[in-house]
Amino acid sequence: MKPIRRAAPSVIGIDFAPASIRRSIARTGLWAWLIGTAGLLLCVGAAMIASELMQQRSALKSELRQTQTALAARALRQPAATQLATQLATSVAQALAVNGAIAQLNLPWRDVFESIESATPATIALLALEPDAKKQLVKGWAEAKTSDAMIAYIEQLKKQDFFAGVLLTKHEINEQDANKPLRFQFEAQWVGTTP
Repeated sequence: MKPIRRAAPSVIGIDFAPASIRRSIARTGLWAWLIGTAGLLLCVGAAMIASELMQQRSALKSELRQTQTALAARALRQPAATQLATQLATSVAQALAVNGAIAQLNLPWRDVFESIESATPATIALLALEPDAKKQLVKGWAEAKTSDAMIAYIEQLKKQDFFAGVLLTKHEINEQDANKPLRFQFEAQWVGTTP
């Protein structure tokens, strides 16, 4: 016959005390106190940071007002002819900058790239291209295994209808590479009218 196991007596929590703040504080667990304290500390820290940022903002605003006042006073003291000359110089500089940006945007990049790509054989590793819209020129850096391959590539570029002239500007052996390729630089001027 099996021994009879008796269940452990359960504790029934009966609380007849009236609801009050004192009772709520006594029944609050340790984790709730820790979380509440951490939240309070975070709020205090955020308030301190916000106060510091507001002080910095007001200091910057007052400094901005002082600078604007000084600039306005300076502009009033400056003669009208000097102001006009400054505005004209700025306008000329801005016009040149805008024209340069337009020239870069109007670069015939597709034609340049297609001409170079069609002339580049598998024996040439094209490393970089750098166009200059003002001079209608593209600088290129490439590598070849032999000097004959390099010369053949330059001659092939010269045969492209898009280019008015191609010039080999620099070449050297890359000693750091185990294959010791011949690294060279060329310039190709494309056909077109100068802006």
